[in-house]
Amino acid sequence: MSYSFINLHKKSKVAFETENYLIHRRIKSKLAYDDNYLEIKILPTTIEEMQYYIEANRAFFSGIGVNFINIVLGENENLDKKIEKYLFSKNFHKNELDLYCLDVEKKNLKNTSEFEITLLDRKDYTNYLQFIYEIDLEYANKEWAEHNREFIYDEIRGEEIIQLIAKDDNRIIASVNIILSEDYFEIDNLYVEKKYRKKGIASSMISYAIKKFHKKFVILVADSNDTPKYMYEKIGFDHISTRISYLKNEL
Repeated sequence: MSYSFINLHKKSKVAFETENYLIHRRIKSKLAYDDNYLEIKILPTTIEEMQYYIEANRAFFSGIGVNFINIVLGENENLDKKIEKYLFSKNFHKNELDLYCLDVEKKNLKNTSEFEITLLDRKDYTNYLQFIYEIDLEYANKEWAEHNREFIYDEIRGEEIIQLIAKDDNRIIASVNIILSEDYFEIDNLYVEKKYRKKGIASSMISYAIKKFHKKFVILVADSNDTPKYMYEKIGFDHISTRISYLKNEL
């Protein structure tokens, strides 16, 4: 089975399309970088063509309260160095995401963790919301943490995303989202509390999900510059593709 970034769960919808680009928008969130962006269909070859995409992004989002520019390339595409240098001069930051896939039949992951791994239960909702809030504070800021709290509460009450947690003496120490599809599941937002890392918790949570949901493949996205991607490679995930984006924190 062949997978791509198209297979990933999305919270945004295509709001506008031309022959050159797509505009993705998440109506309920004006702060989510990953859900409000312009996706390039035809790779620019000149700075002028790049400016066209920037202005198209700005024109669409400026009137609806989105105060950043996020431009996403096609899968495995790269900009000319001159265009990239131009973007850096305009305060854009480059982000690279790697798509990974695990063939369950080829890799027998085992649950080696000494900690309890379970599906999120109603009795843990309050602690889970606080756990995610603290993660958002660590990796983003208070504005995003407050903004995201309501969405997390909606997620745990819905059926689209399944939450898996690890606990130490009833205290949540790790969590991951599971999104089920026909023959695979996607794992998203895997997080292990710092002092519990390198104890096999992450791989054990994936193993638990494999045994629980009986899918043939597991897919996930990792930041190209982040340490966890090496953990995924170590436990048997294969690199599928890369996707690059350029973000500017102001219009």
